[in-house]
Amino acid sequence: MMTLMERIESKIERVTESGCWIWTASCDTKGYGGICVDGEMRKVHRVVYEITTGAIPDGLQLDHLCRVRSCVNPYRDWE
Repeated sequence: MMTLMERIESKIERVTESGCWIWTASCDTKGYGGICVDGEMRKVHRVVYEITTGAIPDGLQLDHLCRVRSCVNPYRDWE
């Protein structure tokens, strides 16, 4: 059985020129990737951040400076 991160990795295309990790599966109407985790739909960029970095601090809005809504790279600069 695949781990959550393995599931996510299987749906990412890494764009080396920009550094973006593009989510290639379903996106909402605003362009953000979604994934079902424990029966709940979640935004993929938030899930990846939590897996790789830890809890999202209060007040931090995860908004990539790259402005690519389907990017899930947790190592990009955040605004």
